[in-house]
Amino acid sequence: MTKSEVSPTQRMLNIWAITLIVWSFYRATFHSTLPMWFDEFIAKPFVFLVPVYIFITKFKKASFFESLGFTKKHTMSDILFGLGIGSFFVVMAMLVRVMKGGSLAIPELSSGMVLWISASIAAAALEQILSTGFILNGFYKESRNIPQSLLISAILFSFLHVPALFGADKINGAVLMQTMVLNIILSLTTSTAFLMKKNTMVPIIIHALYLLSLPILL
Repeated sequence: MTKSEVSPTQRMLNIWAITLIVWSFYRATFHSTLPMWFDEFIAKPFVFLVPVYIFITKFKKASFFESLGFTKKHTMSDILFGLGIGSFFVVMAMLVRVMKGGSLAIPELSSGMVLWISASIAAAALEQILSTGFILNGFYKESRNIPQSLLISAILFSFLHVPALFGADKINGAVLMQTMVLNIILSLTTSTAFLMKKNTMVPIIIHALYLLSLPILL
């Protein structure tokens, strides 16, 4: 296959593969020696956004934000839609905690908590820009096949989170499989919401609320 015959899908997969390789190398090599704020606000934006930005602006010659599915149409209704779906994760986490006999007392706001909340929102935005705004949106525009686009993007989204397990304690096959299944469910939820609203802000909001609900279970 010559350069001119490379399909848009193959080009997107190449970008995704580059991102996964670089992020995996970073997590395996530098994660334990650098603070969380560097991971989420410097390293991750660089690794996740730069290849996508170069591809869209230099090769596709297109608008960066429009190509990634950001739109100003129906902004408020889309935000409310995302909050509605995302709140489901929060409510379910609260119910599980209550059933386990835990307390729902709101902890005092600290600088560490503010950093963690900000990092969770940043992680949700970056991962959804790559996985939904770029990969899912691109697959769907080319194939117009919703089930295929959902499945491929969900699998890629799940594998994208494998580097996050590098350096984590007590990771075994069962935990890895459980994590991948949960990520696939999250991806199918956010991807379906995106295809319904055609606005990447929606999956970002849902993903952020999902991440913010996880500590409630602990």
